[in-house]
Amino acid sequence: MIHITLSAERRDPQIEPLGRDCVGYREGMTQAEFYHANHGTWVIGRNRRHERYILFTFRGEVKQAVEIHQIERLVIRTPDDTRDDRCVIHGKILEAGHTVFDTYVYKPSSLRAGRNPVRCFDSPLDTGAPCRCGCGEVVVGKDFKAGHDQTTLHGRVRQIGTVADFHDWFDVVRGHKTPTASTIPG
Repeated sequence: MIHITLSAERRDPQIEPLGRDCVGYREGMTQAEFYHANHGTWVIGRNRRHERYILFTFRGEVKQAVEIHQIERLVIRTPDDTRDDRCVIHGKILEAGHTVFDTYVYKPSSLRAGRNPVRCFDSPLDTGAPCRCGCGEVVVGKDFKAGHDQTTLHGRVRQIGTVADFHDWFDVVRGHKTPTASTIPG
């Protein structure tokens, strides 16, 4: 389970990718305002992008729980023209009656504040997520059941044609190559 420790609300007049004017926590925020202010942009390691839930904490108390539907990776160019890989969490705000909400929200955090605001912990409530191939099987700690990543990948390649066709198409889409009649599928 991902756990993010927040600071007090602060206004941020800089233009940023989510169009927010503030981040952090303020007493009286609605759950929707809280989510909008804090669902991104975070550095989340690739090995943690399979997590199913996220908790947001302020001053040692969990203030919100979200069921993750997608973790979107952003590549932000910094003023010195370097890349800053950050993520935005898209999901559903959990409410009273959901096991994760009832176990954690408005209760003391199970993690003490640390140097990194983004941390993870193993929770008995994080029971896995559906395999990304769509088979309906549940996987824990990864995106695909063993072998299902290859099945999914090759199914997509077949939709384009051959592996060579897929290779050419991919290079065109990613801007590595100028499209020609032979690189456009169909």
